[in-house]
Amino acid sequence: MKAAFLRRSGELYLDDMPKPPCPKDGLLIQIKEIGICGSDLHYYHEGKIGDHVVTVPHILGHEASGLVAEIGSDVEGFSVGDRVSIEPGIPCQNCEYCLEGRYNLCVDVCFSGAPPYQGMLREYMIHDPRFTYKLPDTVSFTQGALVEPLAVAHNAIRKAAVCPGDTVLIIGAGPIGLSCIEMAQVAGAARILVSEPVAHRRQAAALLGADLVLNPTECNPELEIRNFTGGRMVDCAIEASGADSAVKLTVRSIRKGGRVVFVGMGKDELCIPHADILRKEATISGIYRYANDFRPVIELLAAGKLKGVPWVSHRYPLSEILNAFAKASDTSADALKVVVYT
Repeated sequence: MKAAFLRRSGELYLDDMPKPPCPKDGLLIQIKEIGICGSDLHYYHEGKIGDHVVTVPHILGHEASGLVAEIGSDVEGFSVGDRVSIEPGIPCQNCEYCLEGRYNLCVDVCFSGAPPYQGMLREYMIHDPRFTYKLPDTVSFTQGALVEPLAVAHNAIRKAAVCPGDTVLIIGAGPIGLSCIEMAQVAGAARILVSEPVAHRRQAAALLGADLVLNPTECNPELEIRNFTGGRMVDCAIEASGADSAVKLTVRSIRKGGRVVFVGMGKDELCIPHADILRKEATISGIYRYANDFRPVIELLAAGKLKGVPWVSHRYPLSEILNAFAKASDTSADALKVVVYT
């Protein structure tokens, strides 16, 4: 079978590897579609993220859908040909975080695509059936691959406690920010404001139904938000960019008693408006991946409450993996979400 390997930063190539045998407690899944994530690009350009370093040829990718090709003898509830979405992290299921139901915090998680765990940019892979979810007929393979970023947004909107009638600010309109727009709409947000410096991302946010889309390089976002809300400011702000200025804007844009959720990956340490947090008695939360979010996202997709597909901008076959990463890496291009198919 074919797989895309990263040898070192900037060196990605397609090669053959044996199709893995199906273990008795696992599923052999034929991968159909894989989304390229910002973390994949980081590995591609830097060869590492934190302590996760590419030292041997490594397969990236953790946003995927596929078909069940073989079923282990101990596995029940699946049939060959089932269409599935794949949750990439397999936690230990024994630590205190797993037992609390917060398995995204498990320190022994095996996460696809994060070295040393091989990822999903290949034609077949073995996966744990407990973290494999059947897709209803109305949910496409593309949507199945996008369940992963939508699950991040689902976690963020839950943590932000978005309620019907809320005014929500989302900073950053990349795939996670766009996912948060859709998820905030599902939660009943009355008004959604978006701040994004890149033109084609602002356009995508507007097409998804954002009520106010700001270019922070051409205006004072805090002033525009104050004017738009009549001085009340927003009920909650979701930071999905990781930029220094965006982190400050989240705190300054919420009302007293408002909520802030940090989703975007930025610097290890940032300066935040500490006095504003105290005066507003703000609730500040962080998001790390997701836990128990795949199934509700799939149900929302099946019910037509989420779209997902409108922010897929480019599609490439696995044979054109270099072109796919080049497009996803080009900040001057109109790429939103690049999807690879097998």
